Amino acid sequence: MQKTFRLTALSCAFLTAAGCSSQQVQSLKDSANTLGKDYGMAVLCGVGIVGGAAAGFAINGEKGAIAGGAVGAALGCALGYVWQSRLKELDRIAKEENLKITTEQLTVASSAVVTSVPKDAGLVTQIEDNGMFSSGSDQLTTDGQRAVTKLANMYSKAKSSNQQSAAKELQERRLLVVGHSDATGSSEFNQKLSERRAKTVGRLLMQAGIPASSIYYQGAGSSRPIADNSDPFTRGQNRRVEIVELANEQALVMRAQSEAGNTKYLQYGTSTAKPKLATAHQATKPKAENSPKIVQKSSTEPATTAPSTSALPINKPKPAVDFAGQPADAYSWSMAQNIKPKQSGFELIGTAHASDMPMASCEADMPRNAGEVLSLADGTPLKRHATKDYLPGYNNRVWANTVNGHLVTVSPVSILRENAQVDRQPILQVVENYDKNTKNKAQTIKALANTYEGESQVLYRVFATDTKASVSCMDLVFSKGNATVTEGALFYAAGSEAYVTSYMPIPATK
Repeated sequence: MQKTFRLTALSCAFLTAAGCSSQQVQSLKDSANTLGKDYGMAVLCGVGIVGGAAAGFAINGEKGAIAGGAVGAALGCALGYVWQSRLKELDRIAKEENLKITTEQLTVASSAVVTSVPKDAGLVTQIEDNGMFSSGSDQLTTDGQRAVTKLANMYSKAKSSNQQSAAKELQERRLLVVGHSDATGSSEFNQKLSERRAKTVGRLLMQAGIPASSIYYQGAGSSRPIADNSDPFTRGQNRRVEIVELANEQALVMRAQSEAGNTKYLQYGTSTAKPKLATAHQATKPKAENSPKIVQKSSTEPATTAPSTSALPINKPKPAVDFAGQPADAYSWSMAQNIKPKQSGFELIGTAHASDMPMASCEADMPRNAGEVLSLADGTPLKRHATKDYLPGYNNRVWANTVNGHLVTVSPVSILRENAQVDRQPILQVVENYDKNTKNKAQTIKALANTYEGESQVLYRVFATDTKASVSCMDLVFSKGNATVTEGALFYAAGSEAYVTSYMPIPATK
């Protein structure tokens, strides 16, 4: 009975169209590896039958179900053999070397317009760095050298047992090695160190007989956390090496694009300090300034909002500029939960939707720095069809509005159409008491921005590079359909305390 339930559940994961919820799909993730290793052949034969029959019935009724089931069984059994054999090898190495290894299959979405990538696009393997590298070094330890050599020898073999298919597979296949770190130290140092470590692993893959032209490496540093960096007992999970085995170069490009600015990495911040944020059940949103009341000063000046009284308690340290916000520990940041994840071409099976996860605000984060995907053969970046096209309305425009009577400007807002990447870094400016028509000089604050792209929105996260600046950071959710901010929050410091207020800039008219 238990095996029957597992088979039905896994079939549900492969047939999301049949009505399985995202919660049901997510609950299957932890058991997928065990099923693959122990029952991979039988399970996926069954999945193929169920899937093929369902698709056939939808097209041609009962006759279609029989034919579809037969085709699905053949495909499912073949996939099951490949999956089971790979996972068994990884499980064996993990036990021999006392490694923590997790895997996830990359499956091309049925709705994706991709012709050159097979349905079974690849396998992602995460190896936790438990002594693989010495602290601060890109050289493998003795244990690390032995473990990676075993992994390299495994990857040097084709998955297919058919000689002709195996030769084609090895020729087209690409391997991507990604180094990850925790958030201790600077983001620049972590990125460079993780890149060198990824290259070290890539060289061992090459020594095992894999052509250098088939191997790529990347240093993601601390930009893609999978655990809480502020907790010393969990941040070690972020120190890991990721090996992604991909069917061909187009699958490699898809993987690289899907990971750049992926909203799932917002679940945890890249700050080692405990965030000063309330839990969701006890927190409130930052108070907007009386429903912002727009007053147009002139055709060329940005709109202003009606000021509100200061929320600072008596005898508390005063901020450099009083934006009349509230303590950040009474605020629950949930903006990204409204951002629908962008379709990457891969199924979202095994990956929680942003709305299912708690998120960290910019106050609990730091600027993130991920390197290019580089070829091991010659060090050149992975070729992409990059363009300089901008998202409509985000082609280096000035965005501004007042907060408690102070004008806050962020410019240029420069977001490319491809992966919503930042083209030019912004500068923040603050003019105190702008609503009183004063001629105060603008405070200029250098900044760094990261973006996270959803289907219809982009989270634009800005950090001031000067820790003593009047603005610490801001989170802005931009609409991709029209140049508007749908949600916005500005964080600032008063002594050692963090405060937050609503900030909804509008584009300045030309």
